[in-house]
Amino acid sequence: MLKFFNKGALTAGVFLFIFVIVGSVWYFSDTSDDLGAEPATTKPETASQIHNFEEITGKIVFQSDRDGDEEIYVMNAQGREVIQLTNNNAFDGYPVWSKDGKRICFESNRDGSFQIFIMDHEGNNQVKVTGGSFYNRYPSWSPDEKMVAYQSKRDNGLEIYVMDLEKKTEMILTDAWYRSGLPNWAPNGKKIAFTANKILGWGVYVMDRNGSNIKALDTEGGACRPHWSKDGKMIAYVSQKADKKGDIWIMNGDGSGKRQLTTDSINYDYYPSWSRDGNWIAYANTSHKNKGNWEIRIINVINGQSKQITWHPAQDKFPDWY
Repeated sequence: MLKFFNKGALTAGVFLFIFVIVGSVWYFSDTSDDLGAEPATTKPETASQIHNFEEITGKIVFQSDRDGDEEIYVMNAQGREVIQLTNNNAFDGYPVWSKDGKRICFESNRDGSFQIFIMDHEGNNQVKVTGGSFYNRYPSWSPDEKMVAYQSKRDNGLEIYVMDLEKKTEMILTDAWYRSGLPNWAPNGKKIAFTANKILGWGVYVMDRNGSNIKALDTEGGACRPHWSKDGKMIAYVSQKADKKGDIWIMNGDGSGKRQLTTDSINYDYYPSWSRDGNWIAYANTSHKNKGNWEIRIINVINGQSKQITWHPAQDKFPDWY
C-alpha cells in the first residue's frame, strides 16, 4: 500500500496523526476539572469565586505590643492602614467591637487591677465600666450594647459576670463549683457561649443570658474560645483534639456539624473572629504558644484557604472583626 504514497505525503500524514493524538490528550487533560466524574456543582469554590482578597471589607481591631507594651490597634481586612488606638504604659488588650461598630470594649490594668473599659472606634472617650480589686477580663458586648459580659477571678473562683451599663449593677451567671470564662454573646442576645472546666477538662458551652439552661457543645480535646458568627448560626472555636496544640473549628449553634478548619500541625491557631459576611475568620497563629511570634491570619470557611495579614516582630493577637 505504501507504494501509492510518496515520501513527502507519508511524512505529512504521520505528523498530522501525531498532532491529532497530542491535541486530543491536551484537550481532555486541560478540561478534566470540568469533565470529571463529579458534577461541577459539587466542586469546592475557590477564594476568588467568593471574594477577591482586595475586596474583603471590614475593620479588624487587635492587641499588639508594637510600642513596647500591650496596646490596641485597628487595621483593614488586608492588614493595612494600621492605626494605634490606645497609648499608655499599662496593658490594654482584648478589644471587641460593639454591634454597630461605633465603640470598642476592652480590658486594661491602667488603674492597678484588670478592669473593663469602653472607648469610641477612634480611641477617644475611654471610660472604665467595672471596678474593684478583682480581675475583670475578656469582655463581650450584648447586641443592644446595654450590657457587657466578662470573666472575673474572685474568692469563689473564675466565673462569668454581666454588668448592666445603665444601672451600674452586676450579676453573676455561672456556678462556683467549676471554672468559667471567655464569654461571647450571641447576636440575638438570648444566648452566651463560653469556656468552662467541669472536672474533665475545658470545653465549649452555651447558656441563656441569665445563666440558666447550660448546655455542652464540645467537651473533647480542650475546646475553648467560642465566637458566634454574625448571623448567629455558627460558632467558631479552638480545639486541641487534632494536634494537641490548637486549631480553628466551626460548628452549628446547637453543637452539631463540627468541622476542623485549620490543619496546621506545627503551629498554634487561636482567637477566632468571624467576618460580617460569614465567609472568613480572623485568627492568630504562632509556632510556640508562650515564646513564639503571634501573627494574624484570615481563613476562608468554605475552602480553607488562609492568608497572613500581619508581618511584625511584635505579638499581634486577639483579633475582632467588624
